[in-house]
Amino acid sequence: MKSVVQAVILGMVMTAWTAVYAGNNNIRWTAHNMSNNTDAGSGLTQGQRHFVSLGVDQVCIFCHTPHYSEPAKPLWNKVMPTQTFKMYTSSATLTNTAKAVTAPGPESLLCLSCHDGRTAINVIHTGNYGIAVGSDQKVDIGGDYDDPFGAHPTGDFSLNLPMFGSGYRANLGKTDADPYAGSNLMDDHPISFSYAAAYQEKVDAGLSSLRPIETPKSQGLRFFGPNRDRMECSTCHDPHVAYGYTYDRQDTGVGDKSLTPFLTRSNEGSAMCLACHNK
Repeated sequence: MKSVVQAVILGMVMTAWTAVYAGNNNIRWTAHNMSNNTDAGSGLTQGQRHFVSLGVDQVCIFCHTPHYSEPAKPLWNKVMPTQTFKMYTSSATLTNTAKAVTAPGPESLLCLSCHDGRTAINVIHTGNYGIAVGSDQKVDIGGDYDDPFGAHPTGDFSLNLPMFGSGYRANLGKTDADPYAGSNLMDDHPISFSYAAAYQEKVDAGLSSLRPIETPKSQGLRFFGPNRDRMECSTCHDPHVAYGYTYDRQDTGVGDKSLTPFLTRSNEGSAMCLACHNK
C-alpha cells in the first residue's frame, strides 16, 4: 500500500512539474510554422508571420522529414552548417571549461542550421525542391538554385530581407560588417560546455556563483550529452513552444507570454537566469 501511495504522489509531482515548466508545445502558433495556412483557427496565418510558404501546407517539413534525414536524430531536414564558429569567450568570470569549447554541440547545430547568420531557409536536406524567397518576403517551395556563395537561393542578395540583415534578431551568427559571413557567436551566451564541470570548477575555486545542476534541471532547463550535463541552445529554448504573440506582438490567445521567445521556462524576474546563476 505504501508503494502505491508513493507512486501516486510521484505522479502528482511530475504532473505539476509538467504543468509549470513544459510550456505550450503548439508549433502551429509559432514563427517556426512557415506553412501556407489561411485558417485563423488552426495556427498563425500568412499575415501574422514574416516568412510563409505560398503553396505548402505542411508544418514540420521545414525542419523534419520522415525519410533520408540528416542527422537521423531528430529526423532533421536542414543542411547542417560546417563552417567554423567564433564562440563566446570574453567574460572575465567565464570558466575555463566554457572557454575551451571551440565548436557548437550537435543539438545547437540543429538550431544554427537556420540561425547561423549564413544559411538561408531555402536549404533543406530532403526533397527535389528548394524554397525561394520572393520580394514580398514570402517563401515558396519550388524555387531553383543558383548558389555561388553556397547557402542562398537565387536572387536573395538583391532582396535585402531582414532575416539576413544585422537587424534581424533571430540571425544569431550575423556580423555587422558582413551579415552574410555569419558564424559569429561571440555575443551570445556560451553553449556546448559541461555545466557540471563548470560548476565544479567554480566550487574548486571557492566560488558559489553557479548552482548545482540539479537546480536548473528541477526548474525545467534541459541538458544534453551522454551525462545529460551539456548546455546547448535547447537548454533554454524550445522551438515548438507557443508564447501568445505574432511577429508584430499581436495577441494570438494561444500559449504563455512569459515563455517569449520559445523558452523552456518563464524568465519573469530573471527566474531562468537565476536557475543557474547564484546572484
